[in-house]
Amino acid sequence: MKKIKQTLISVCVGSLLVNTAVLAKDVNLVSIPVPDHKIEQESLHFSQPITENSLYPFVSQRYVSASDEYWVEVSGKELNSGLALNISQPGALIRLSGKADLESTGLQPMSIDPETIELRKDAELLASPFSSKVTKEQLATANIFPNSSAVKLNKNVGKGTFQLRVTQSLNSEDRFMLNVKEKGSPYQLAYSAPAQALLANQEFTFDMSMNKSSKSLGGVTHNTFIHSPSGEVQAVAYQVSGDKYSITLPDSLSNDDNAPLGGLYELHIVSQARDANLNVNRNGKIAFAIAQPTARMTREVNVGNEQALVGLDVASEGRYEISAIVSGLTKQGKSKQVMLSRSAHYLQPGLQNVQLKFDTAILKQANVVSPYKVSQLRLVDQSRMALLEQQDLSRELPINSHM
Repeated sequence: MKKIKQTLISVCVGSLLVNTAVLAKDVNLVSIPVPDHKIEQESLHFSQPITENSLYPFVSQRYVSASDEYWVEVSGKELNSGLALNISQPGALIRLSGKADLESTGLQPMSIDPETIELRKDAELLASPFSSKVTKEQLATANIFPNSSAVKLNKNVGKGTFQLRVTQSLNSEDRFMLNVKEKGSPYQLAYSAPAQALLANQEFTFDMSMNKSSKSLGGVTHNTFIHSPSGEVQAVAYQVSGDKYSITLPDSLSNDDNAPLGGLYELHIVSQARDANLNVNRNGKIAFAIAQPTARMTREVNVGNEQALVGLDVASEGRYEISAIVSGLTKQGKSKQVMLSRSAHYLQPGLQNVQLKFDTAILKQANVVSPYKVSQLRLVDQSRMALLEQQDLSRELPINSHM
């Protein structure tokens, strides 16, 4: 049993980093070759007991986040010359991190000595703008932010537009990430997405707004970019419909041969606003996965006492996992979710009913009886580390007669 559990989890862990629903309805399936890595062909089954408190990882959740920071990539030349820095909250934390370029130079990135960072306001050099400074060595000791240093602004410096300059001699072409974290600022970029697992050429829908104390600001400029797992950055245009935003995923993303199997993409949001005399900058990012639609559920599910038969339409040969939360009836006649069951099979193309096996010992121990239900039904292409579809069928399908 332990070996089965480890095999199932290790094969699909990349796809399970995102827990949101993919709807394969009305999507054309594709027939693509089997990946050239070794793929297990034996059918495996695993079930585990669950409680209400442990359901969260298995249930579709909307991704919701908010940002009180921004970051920008700059060159050594820009840092030595001086660049504008917008601060909307006193006491902001500024971090500078050297970017590695090991492929072209073979050298570790340069780090910046915080003692060489100076700040100006209205062209006047500020005498003591920082309340604390953190060196590369101190951050490395904490095992965070390698090749980074940081300074924290004195709160009496206030808000507004400053000029930051590094007096340390830097290579003009070296790249650095400048991060400004404004904890406690009333200005936040709020963003969310109903799904983080998408099918190739599908629209990616999301919400975003720049808020001041939870009230939306007007006149905000948003720009969106996609960062691929291979490191490519691509600007993408978004469409607006009411208060919803969407982008169409570029064809090049689903055909990225350099992207690692199961790798995650990121939608980066770069936002600017002006409120009274303040320039406000915020960045946010949403990780997501892109899957080729190699199979889908037909929505035919027959639930019995020891298994469920799930209808699949498979277009590409490979190994697929189906999983679901299993519910039974308590002595009081109430439905209770008690088990997560997973079954993995190596499948050939075609329409077929695939077995999702239950662990009857877990059902007995949970003191539930039939008729059983399945919900949060999920289909994963284990061969390609991709979550293809997730549906909550508990409210959509009747309980079929026992098999």
